[in-house]
Amino acid sequence: MPSMKKLILLLLFIPLVSFAQEEVIVIVELIKNENKSEKDLKDFTEKYSNYVKSTEPNTLGWSYNDAGDKIILIERYKNEDANIITAKNISPNGNRYKLLQESFDFYTLKKVTVTGGFSKKLINFNKITAEKVGFSVPFEYYPLISGYSKN
Repeated sequence: MPSMKKLILLLLFIPLVSFAQEEVIVIVELIKNENKSEKDLKDFTEKYSNYVKSTEPNTLGWSYNDAGDKIILIERYKNEDANIITAKNISPNGNRYKLLQESFDFYTLKKVTVTGGFSKKLINFNKITAEKVGFSVPFEYYPLISGYSKN
């Protein structure tokens, strides 16, 4: 029976390992626009976060973090396909394109860093999307070596 216990333990960990290998985390560095108050910024980022939460079920997290004159936005996705949904949504004719354009009244995009379980598919899709929406900032990619996520 020891081999049965090992099999059960192995089966319990398969979803956790599989999920960790697929999760994509995007870290977006934004520069605050000086003409907006902290309250205006908080209200808008809450509106944006709530919109993502209500329209993208495989987006696991979306948080804006104060970093002085910058904002660090952390986006968590179930997998690269979920991240591609976001890219489609912010593209012209996407359901979030107008909201993205409005966001530039509050901050300026400085850099995008993508980590986790992605492939060339996401890199290529992001490149096309960046061209469509006029992003000229650097995108950096760091693939997962190992790790886990419990969410």
